[in-house]
Amino acid sequence: MKKSEMTYREYKPTWLQQRIMVDEWGRLPSLADVPLTMMTREKAFEKRNLTESQIDDVYEEWILEQEELHNAQEEK
Repeated sequence: MKKSEMTYREYKPTWLQQRIMVDEWGRLPSLADVPLTMMTREKAFEKRNLTESQIDDVYEEWILEQEELHNAQEEK
């Protein structure tokens, strides 16, 4: 099944398993001089002690960003 064919809830487990670059506490890269590592979003959210509701909020923001990117590419 393609990403575009998945529903919002079907894609979330896949999204959680994607590896992202974060610091050792699961925070996104910033200007601070701390070592970075790769881990799944799920592990990063665990390290940050995010609740399921907070994770849903982050996921919704990510979905909106992806839709904006997709719409901008269609306009070209």
